Amino acid sequence: MSRTTWMRPQERAVEPPFLAVFRNRFTVSIPTVLKFRFSADERAAFFLDGEKIADGPERGTPQCWFYNTVEVRLAAGDHVLTSRLLALGAVNTAYGQLSIQPGLWVDEETSVLGEWECQTSMGCSFSRAPMCNYSYAFILTDEAFNWQALEGKGGEWERVKYIDDDRNLAPATLPPMLHEEVLDYRRDQEFFLFEDYVCVYGDYRFSGKGEVRLRWSEVGCDDRPVDDRYRLDHKPGDPYPYFGGPGFRFRLTGGETVRWHDYWWNAGRSLEMTLYGDVKLESVHFYRTGYPWQLKRSIEIAGNERLNRLLRHSWNTLQACTFETFMDCPYYEQLQYISDSRFDILAFHETTSDNRLTKKALRQFAEGQYASGMLSCRYPSLGHDSYHAKMGELYNIHIPSFTAFYIQMLHDFARWREDDDLVRELLPAAERAADYLQSTIGDDGLLHTPGWNFIDWLDNWEAGIPPECRETGGGATLNLIFILSLKQLADMERHFGTAEKAQQSERLAARLEKAVRQRYFDAKRGCFAENDHGYISEHAQVFALLALGEKSVIPVLKTGGLDECGIAFSFYYLEACRIFGMDDLFAARRERYCDTAEFPGLRTMPELFPNDWWLRSDCHAWGSHFLYHEFTQESILDLIPDKKN
Repeated sequence: MSRTTWMRPQERAVEPPFLAVFRNRFTVSIPTVLKFRFSADERAAFFLDGEKIADGPERGTPQCWFYNTVEVRLAAGDHVLTSRLLALGAVNTAYGQLSIQPGLWVDEETSVLGEWECQTSMGCSFSRAPMCNYSYAFILTDEAFNWQALEGKGGEWERVKYIDDDRNLAPATLPPMLHEEVLDYRRDQEFFLFEDYVCVYGDYRFSGKGEVRLRWSEVGCDDRPVDDRYRLDHKPGDPYPYFGGPGFRFRLTGGETVRWHDYWWNAGRSLEMTLYGDVKLESVHFYRTGYPWQLKRSIEIAGNERLNRLLRHSWNTLQACTFETFMDCPYYEQLQYISDSRFDILAFHETTSDNRLTKKALRQFAEGQYASGMLSCRYPSLGHDSYHAKMGELYNIHIPSFTAFYIQMLHDFARWREDDDLVRELLPAAERAADYLQSTIGDDGLLHTPGWNFIDWLDNWEAGIPPECRETGGGATLNLIFILSLKQLADMERHFGTAEKAQQSERLAARLEKAVRQRYFDAKRGCFAENDHGYISEHAQVFALLALGEKSVIPVLKTGGLDECGIAFSFYYLEACRIFGMDDLFAARRERYCDTAEFPGLRTMPELFPNDWWLRSDCHAWGSHFLYHEFTQESILDLIPDKKN
């Protein structure tokens, strides 16, 4: 679809951040059906006679923007359809929300609606939290805010402005997200305490004069009653209390009861609701959202409650970290990262039969590829267009290992033979990624790649970078990861590309292997050092096994004493243990996951194994991958079968 006509507010040149409400008043003489398609930039929710009926569109990219379809039955009589447009701009929007130009597109397939009008919401401003929160900014309302706008009342309405838009609009690829009321919570003073970790939209009604403040926390409170320590405490490495930042703040003037519908969902186990003046909460409903997964197998293991707790926590994590994209964590970044998504995809392949989100993610990462072939470690993401990778940078958009992992992730999908055409479509992106990494090989035959050279979170590594690997843009582990990617790219070329390209990838892998062995292999200790000064951790040994089949490293892994892989990179540790028969090491590392699942207060798997130096996220996608290890009969080293099973 190309060149469509969009609506936006008429008044002035409205620039983000703003909320706008569009209304359409109409009458039907007999019961009928209203059907329309819509899209929005950034995001919109639709209300029929004051009740929410839809929101969206499904999150896309400038390369592929989506539209949703709505169909609703109407009784005879007068009706009002409203839409709240959220356009917060680069400073206040979610990091995973991109924008071309703000507006609303509605294409009615029936002949029911009348003229559209609009008002820009006055009396509101937006504020970020002081902690690392990458979702949409909080809203703060004052006395001028029109609480009746979603019912099509109050304020001043004017005709909309129509603009031409030539973005690539495509139909939604995913099913509607969940909308299920959550009742499993208790109220203790000002706190709503949920039994499980939830991602919910709130629907609130307040009366009276004064203020309301709503603040969410990931942390739960199972103790009774709630004490001051819970109100003020914080996690290791986090200087802010559990409830930090301004939250959502509403100023009420009294009079009629007002209703607030969240414009984005909130995540965690606790909501703090503080009421000032004579404000009263008249009602509240919480509606769980997220991708509507359906399990294809039971994840209960008879007679093993310890393992079952781990599997339940892992499944809860996957559910909380999947919406219209994969997400690393629902409370903080809400961003689709390559490495996190790979673990999710493998786990979902073992537990569900739905590959729609998998295919969307594979495409979106390719859509975010730079002309150089470099892949953004996360996409969609703010800052993408203006980014230029620099050697030795921290916490930025290019992670060299993630560019290599995309190739491996595509190979995972290719092995399943679920959509060969998609593999053929995306194979050029994998080729360009390999070409880019090859272009950063130096005179020593090893990678020296700009960007954030992240491998794993360890307390003695700077920003997740192995010692002495920041300024060089290399290290043994990164080079070994790329070797495996080249071998798997060759496997894809043999099935979906050309024999010549397969041989090119294999020759490059062989040259890189020779350079890695010459530079990093310590023959006396029978293992691979990470840098020139002999630092050794589990990471390089794990990928020496996976990429090279180098079994000489097994004794040093069994001896122990090395810096261990974190909860994310232990995916590869466990996979190496499974493939190379190190059952004792597999069982010992599994115990760390089981211990984590029993950590007080957790209902999901966290970003790191519990420790005393940093515990940011209680729910992090990359910690949930044990579902894959428990149920898979495959391995990431399997070759692509010649034909579909």
